[in-house]
Amino acid sequence: MSGIFSKIPNEIVVKIFCFLPAKDLCSVSLVNKNLWSVTQDDYVWQSACDNQFPADYVSQELKKMINEEPISEGCNSDEQQVVNKTNGKKLFKRLHRHISFIAKERGVVWLDCQERGGNYHHWKTLEDSQSEFGKVVFLEHVWWFDVFSTLKAVAPGTYYVVWRLKVKLRQISLHDLNFYTTVVEKIEDSNEETIIHEYNHIPQRIMFTNISRKNDWVEYRLPYKLVVPEREVINGKLLYHNVHIKIYNYDGFLKSGLWIDYVRLRECDGSRVYEQFES
Repeated sequence: MSGIFSKIPNEIVVKIFCFLPAKDLCSVSLVNKNLWSVTQDDYVWQSACDNQFPADYVSQELKKMINEEPISEGCNSDEQQVVNKTNGKKLFKRLHRHISFIAKERGVVWLDCQERGGNYHHWKTLEDSQSEFGKVVFLEHVWWFDVFSTLKAVAPGTYYVVWRLKVKLRQISLHDLNFYTTVVEKIEDSNEETIIHEYNHIPQRIMFTNISRKNDWVEYRLPYKLVVPEREVINGKLLYHNVHIKIYNYDGFLKSGLWIDYVRLRECDGSRVYEQFES
């Protein structure tokens, strides 16, 4: 290794890397071959998961990852768990994602798979080749509008909230939907949450009309910037932040004609241009 890292024992370098954010790890890997080699060590990524995320969240995502992986030929289930557990980089990527796939997460009231939905489902899950995930949700008709999602253990930073939508206006219109977002702090192994930031935005009615004129998917960026504070360790427990994202309207009028692909947190970037639909 060159520079200061050539004077530090390799084990210490690995320990330091375990506390670096993903972006910094990727930047370090570009310095030289030796540092690149260190960043490929699965121990670094596995330790980064343990150091930077609450234990219960790591455990949940690891179980999901194991269940989603096909069992390799000749491996029993215990062996397969060991194989999957060593893929720390993949696990870290899952933990660090700031996106929710609505159709998969099922955070929608009266979706087609819901109990007692009968043949009159208010929301439908549809396959869509233009979706990043292959499936979207479609609003057939509903009076009580409530779509929600939670992004867990979000890394500190400033973000835009971006919804990928498509609108088809009918005689029944969309309006007065509240795009509501909260940042909550939470201590690992605790069920209690404290709201520290709260954001509301009810778009102008022209917004839905303008999106419908596109007759295509659009990324609708909410006008506020979402601030997620630094994490802390308090009495040996990690204090981290979840983000709850929701669109709702409980007024008594029938709503219809909305497709939702995903909601995503995207780090603020002045060079990225978003289309405006409310001006």
